[in-house]
Amino acid sequence: MEHGKKEESLRFLLFAMHIRKGETLEQNRYEIFRRRAEQFVRWYDRGFVAEYLKTCCGQEAAQVLAGADELMEQTFRFTDRWDMEPCAVPYHFENMVWSQSPDGDPEWVYMLNRHDCLNKLMTAYDLTGNITYVQKLKWYLAHWMEHNPITPEGTETTRTIDTGIRCMNWGWLLLHLTGEGLIQQQEAERILAGIAEQTVSLRERYIPKYTLSNWGVLQTTAICQGYLLFEAYLPQDGLREWAFSELKRQLQLQVLEDGSQWEQSMMYHMEVLLCSMKLLSVWDYVAKTEQRECEDRQWLREIVERMSRYVLYAAGPDHCQIAQCDSDVTDVRDVLTKGAVLTGSQELRFGGYRQMDMESALLLGRQGIISYGKMKGEQPSKRHYHAIDTGNLYFRSSWKPDGNFTYLTCGPLGSGHGHADLTHLSLYYGGKPFLVDSGRYSYREDEPLRVKLKLAEAHNVCVIDGESMGMPRGSWGFERYATCFKTYYRNQPGVHFAEMAYHGALESGASCTVIRRVMAADAGIWLVVNDIICDGAHQTAEYYHLAPAVKAETGGDASGGWLLSRDGLQLRLTGSAPFEKENCVISETYNAQRESSCLVKRTAWTNRLTDWSSLAGCHVRIQDIPVYQAGSREPADSRVVTAREYVLSDGEAWIFLIWNQETFRGSKLYLCDQVPVYGKAVAIHRKAGERQVYRLKN
Repeated sequence: MEHGKKEESLRFLLFAMHIRKGETLEQNRYEIFRRRAEQFVRWYDRGFVAEYLKTCCGQEAAQVLAGADELMEQTFRFTDRWDMEPCAVPYHFENMVWSQSPDGDPEWVYMLNRHDCLNKLMTAYDLTGNITYVQKLKWYLAHWMEHNPITPEGTETTRTIDTGIRCMNWGWLLLHLTGEGLIQQQEAERILAGIAEQTVSLRERYIPKYTLSNWGVLQTTAICQGYLLFEAYLPQDGLREWAFSELKRQLQLQVLEDGSQWEQSMMYHMEVLLCSMKLLSVWDYVAKTEQRECEDRQWLREIVERMSRYVLYAAGPDHCQIAQCDSDVTDVRDVLTKGAVLTGSQELRFGGYRQMDMESALLLGRQGIISYGKMKGEQPSKRHYHAIDTGNLYFRSSWKPDGNFTYLTCGPLGSGHGHADLTHLSLYYGGKPFLVDSGRYSYREDEPLRVKLKLAEAHNVCVIDGESMGMPRGSWGFERYATCFKTYYRNQPGVHFAEMAYHGALESGASCTVIRRVMAADAGIWLVVNDIICDGAHQTAEYYHLAPAVKAETGGDASGGWLLSRDGLQLRLTGSAPFEKENCVISETYNAQRESSCLVKRTAWTNRLTDWSSLAGCHVRIQDIPVYQAGSREPADSRVVTAREYVLSDGEAWIFLIWNQETFRGSKLYLCDQVPVYGKAVAIHRKAGERQVYRLKN
């Protein structure tokens, strides 16, 4: 710490001690808060931050100014990166009404009352020095308090989740307004009283299920932040101790050992992570700069690091998260940037921006900007991540922008944000998304697409007799959902294997077991084997939803294969039966949809189906290859072992072998391409006349 900062900290501590000894806290609590805010603003250095934004974040700064100008006219649109329910259509209020939705979607009202957008006005002032932005900001805060009384039962404008977010925003804004001398004591204390009233309401309305919900974390982080910044204005009745204790309990329950948030939605994983980061940044400031003893925060830093590391591996080569369940396709680099500074991780620095982005700079201030600039990114030591607890699996050919990337999932439902996506597959080829999740589109109960996008057929899975193994009940519930088993995964140099399975039942009562086995080579080869057991006659539809930018054309061969093209890249999709092209809808962002194509393979079968689908670069020749049980002159039944050869060039090929049934008669040794093999999943890499055998499952 620099000498001047030490001196300032000492003056602050002496001042606080003087007040505690000679005068009552009631009389001087505002002076304590004002001094803290002024000290914070000096440490934060808004002038430095504003200059950095102008110099290094010009495009983002321009967008903030445009948004602030709309707010000056009482025009709202929600397009910030981590807006939970975005809406790009602007809506103007001639007379401000906080409970009015322009499109009938209550989520619009919830977004409005979170007050994330009001931060634009504070930033616009720092960028321009135009005091009218601050005046409008204070007008919004006063207007909201005047027109939204806090009631025991709550209203559309005061739901607990939105109240938590709003209080965290108010506390942050008030810290800067006070520290910069932009607000009078009477105005500030009115806002502090408003935060206190809402904080008490959060505790009174807290229910047990919040302990296992992102709603709960968004409430307790706000309460904890309040106690760190202006404790004297909040109840002294044990609420502080409860909030810190409950937050720790929430995160220990919700964040699993693999770093994933249990609700099975990256969007809400991010919400929990981001509010934890905001609290941690304030906590670090209070503990270090003011030299105050407060609750140990190392556990929170460890949670932030674990969740951020999960994000690092879950992002595709384009730095975007997969639209898993109720999630949008969103660039995650700002989260990794914050995570790098807050945890000191060089691997997170590798996944973040080259230089700090605007949102991270606004949160972390001068010290954060300088710290990030000094960090050197370190490429992660591994390229795969098996999130065992949630059944999510990510692996890639490299960390380069043009790498191949695969996402597989087969895990528990999670919360109401979950979809019927068991055994879903998304993939990137050459750094571009080809197979995608259909997204979420809306939360409205009266929107048919909401339920349709939660069904199994909206994902890259197999559907038996047109029945989704997870049947939604309205926007948030399910009538039934299949039971998954733990996902198996193993990788060897250049090749990966995963086995996913679940058990469910059809409406007829027929019991079904679905097993999907996926083998993939880093060279851009995927073999998908579906092994489905269900007594009686059935038809299966296997769906592959294409990214809107992908064009699908028939491959011109008898196999019914398709060429998938985008940005100069081509994948060939083939299968044990022909695929047909259908229209579908892809929603990459809430409230937005795009037309796309879906390739569907339909197969009739009785009692058991074992079939395959394959994707590979268009330069790869795909062909049958016989597999022999030792001692037999006849090739093994393809239902017992699925075998495909992928010829990359005259001198290189991959052979994938996947066993679907136990060998209980004859030798357990098999021969393929003159090589003896044993196992349940085997890959043979032939290059320059040499063969390397990789056993991926015994």
